[in-house]
Amino acid sequence: MPGPALVSAWDGLAWITRLEGVVLELPPWAALEGVLGLQAGPWIGAATFELACDEAALPRQPLAPGALGQHWAAVAEALWVQGDRAELWSWSDDLPDPAHWTTQPASSKAPGDLSVDLAAAWSEEQHRAAVERIQACILDGGFYVANLCVPFEGRFCGDPLDLALAAFQRARPPFGALLDLGGPRLLSLSMERLLSRRGERVWSQPIKGSAPLTGDFEVDRAQAEALRADPKERAEHTMILDLVRNDLGRVAQTGSVEVVRPMVVEPYPTVQHLVSTVEAMARPGLGLADLLRAVLPGGSVTGAPKHAVCSHLAQAEAGPRGFYCGAVGWISPGGDLDLALPIRTAQIEGSRLTYWAGGGITRLSDPGREWAELHLKTRVIRN
Repeated sequence: MPGPALVSAWDGLAWITRLEGVVLELPPWAALEGVLGLQAGPWIGAATFELACDEAALPRQPLAPGALGQHWAAVAEALWVQGDRAELWSWSDDLPDPAHWTTQPASSKAPGDLSVDLAAAWSEEQHRAAVERIQACILDGGFYVANLCVPFEGRFCGDPLDLALAAFQRARPPFGALLDLGGPRLLSLSMERLLSRRGERVWSQPIKGSAPLTGDFEVDRAQAEALRADPKERAEHTMILDLVRNDLGRVAQTGSVEVVRPMVVEPYPTVQHLVSTVEAMARPGLGLADLLRAVLPGGSVTGAPKHAVCSHLAQAEAGPRGFYCGAVGWISPGGDLDLALPIRTAQIEGSRLTYWAGGGITRLSDPGREWAELHLKTRVIRN
């Protein structure tokens, strides 16, 4: 059950952070760190790409006044369900009340009543031009790789919960979530671990490199081998891997950063990805705000180096990313956390749904292939 909520919103000049309506005179990440101990349980929520850029002093798209930056709710009780087994967890001094968790009637809408009608915010020709501008910047030495993202917008008919359950069943995302952010709903089908912490140990699992998954064993094995050997995909992944190592190195004990699983091909229902695991030991006394400023926004959804890439993307993309490519997950009062990078993520406001897709652009990128990859990544929400 949700407890107090911490919310940051843009007022046109600065982020204003409130806890249950009371303004906190702190920057957003510091405010989040400061409220963790107010409840015994974890805080569950999300933060936007633009807020993360501001905290890291990176360029970003302009925002309209009132735009959300983060929304976190403290949890006093939670119901854990797996198969036919359920456990009621409580972080309260009071005994949990099972009556709060009585079974709700199923939605009256059948799965066939769900529909998502999406269209890219710009054309293939516009995307090709944006890719070629990035490649020109790379050749001029402006940056090495940039992650170019495109919003797909349209109308949604149905219950967001039904959409989430259907998408979870299809995609089986390791970091799936459906969150009520005080109005908008966030549906994340992410498979990418942005940042986890357990005590001193911190780790990230950047994804870069994609190939279709068809369900045909021989075809998919050949696609995986080609993905692992593709010079463009390997170069893109290596640059992002170095960026993540550098980000963790800013807050890690000297010599503790290491890549423990480099470039593993991981299959998901519609796509295969190249994934690496980077681990480090946090420096003594490292707080949440400093950790988030070092790692967010995630390197796999910006590019390298971050400042130059973000400066370009602030002018090149169709609009602010919002919660897409920000962070979603939970943070405990003690500082342990699991944050996913909300890729494959939709924001739902009434009957309007926005779903972003993106890909890393290098000097070897083929614009037509990049456009096809965007549509491949929307399959999980369309089907």
